[in-house]
Amino acid sequence: MSLGKLRHVFAPRMRGILGARFESSIKFDASQDDVAEIIDRTLDKRPQKKVDDSHPQVLTTRREALSLYREIMRITALFDWPNETGRLWRDVLRESARKEFEASRFERDPETVTRMLVVGRDAVHQVAERFVKKREDVIKKTAPQPGSSRPLF
Repeated sequence: MSLGKLRHVFAPRMRGILGARFESSIKFDASQDDVAEIIDRTLDKRPQKKVDDSHPQVLTTRREALSLYREIMRITALFDWPNETGRLWRDVLRESARKEFEASRFERDPETVTRMLVVGRDAVHQVAERFVKKREDVIKKTAPQPGSSRPLF
């Protein structure tokens, strides 16, 4: 089938899609100059914006901050007993973390932000390790000793 017949077959369909008659200026036996001209016509001529080198850093620190905040929320969910004033430790710790994040929200120095993230993550891991150790100690203390006849309830 020749190119002319193909145009007659596909032209009504293309007219419906594009809303205009299908006319191709592309030649199959085009020279290098024709190809270069087509490429130049189709390329975007707008000036390129300057690439911001800090953008990946911002995305990375934002992702790290969100990850740290979510980890804090998960760890604080374990603190389900009240403090001396009657508030749950979970709520106290979450409020404190939220205040810390809000206070450092507009910090722009990458070194300071990275330092805060590292210190925060280290603190969360230390709290989690202490929590697990204390919970294991409590379980050992409350577990019945072999040979004892203490009731389980």
